[in-house]
Amino acid sequence: MKLIVLTFSNFIASIAMGIALTIVPWELSESLGGERVLAFTATYATAILIILAPISGRIVDRFSRRSTLMMCIVVMAAVLQVSSITYGNAFLKIASLSVFYFASQVFFLFFYNALSAFIQEVFNEQERGKVNGWMQVEMQASTFVVGLLMIYAVKSSDFQFLLQLNSGLMVISALMFCFIPYKKQERPARARVSRSVFQIILKRKDLVLLGVCANISFVSVMMLNVVHPIYLNGVLKLDVSALAQLSISYGLGAALSGFLISRFVSTQSALTIMRACLSVFTATLLTISLLPTYTTIFIGAALLGAAGSAIRVAFNTYVMSMVEKDIFGSYLSVISSLTYIQRTLFGFLLSMLIVGFPASNYYWFVFAIACLGLILLQVHTALASTRKLELSEV
Repeated sequence: MKLIVLTFSNFIASIAMGIALTIVPWELSESLGGERVLAFTATYATAILIILAPISGRIVDRFSRRSTLMMCIVVMAAVLQVSSITYGNAFLKIASLSVFYFASQVFFLFFYNALSAFIQEVFNEQERGKVNGWMQVEMQASTFVVGLLMIYAVKSSDFQFLLQLNSGLMVISALMFCFIPYKKQERPARARVSRSVFQIILKRKDLVLLGVCANISFVSVMMLNVVHPIYLNGVLKLDVSALAQLSISYGLGAALSGFLISRFVSTQSALTIMRACLSVFTATLLTISLLPTYTTIFIGAALLGAAGSAIRVAFNTYVMSMVEKDIFGSYLSVISSLTYIQRTLFGFLLSMLIVGFPASNYYWFVFAIACLGLILLQVHTALASTRKLELSEV
């Protein structure tokens, strides 16, 4: 019952956020001066998230994880409501939509860290693999539904009403968390000393390195989101429908993998699954780089989605058992900061390549990122410890 409520609540929130995050960038790019606002907002949001990530972890560990989740959703509902109210004013519309876009990036940082910590606290070790798998299925299913709605059911005249409707959906999602049995666990006083907590987390180089490796696939996909439209349009001369087909292929692969991997992933098998799937992920990128035809890219997208989803499920399942609950949010926040740093660094390097070498095969660059992940995973194997990261070490 807990899993059903959690999945359905997240599904509602994901659809609401998915529709809004499709409407908002589109509306900003269509408004006079809005495209510059969107570019600026996206740039400074990433930089600020690097700083906010450690703060998010301390909040997740300090307060009730269910309350943190509900507060995140309610705040986003309020921002959506304000955006819908100001929609009719040209200046306020751009300002409020820009605020929403920034707030959405902060929302995902706090929400997903709190969600992972909530799963660790509410579900036992035998249940976590299944729960993590279903979270991947929910995420991809909501993306698929949002895509269909935006293509076949939504018109520009509906945008203001949809922002209001999505605000209501977010409130419903927040209320559904009340139906999941939960009792806040008191954190020891030592867990409130941020400096000591982060010091002990950073001393566990194996777990920090594992988090970096687990997110290499995510960073690679972020780079592919830039590479795909440039290559499909500039080199293969295809239209935007090709990009939509790739998204569907990726989503179906990720959803199927998340469902299947949840059947057998465990703390004991998680590292083996991560190594195998990161190898498949890298080999797929190598194939695309060597033979960058649309057919190869389309099939490869499904494999990348499947491998990336499995890596995420395996990593979450493993670290939920290896990091103590009292500092789990702080651990995730350290990994989030490192992920944003990777995303910023590789994004800058990719931009330089695009400027310096236009109409090139940028898939080789993404392949190099995946190779780095494989190398770091081998380093992790040499450093790996079966000792749990506990607060008693502080």
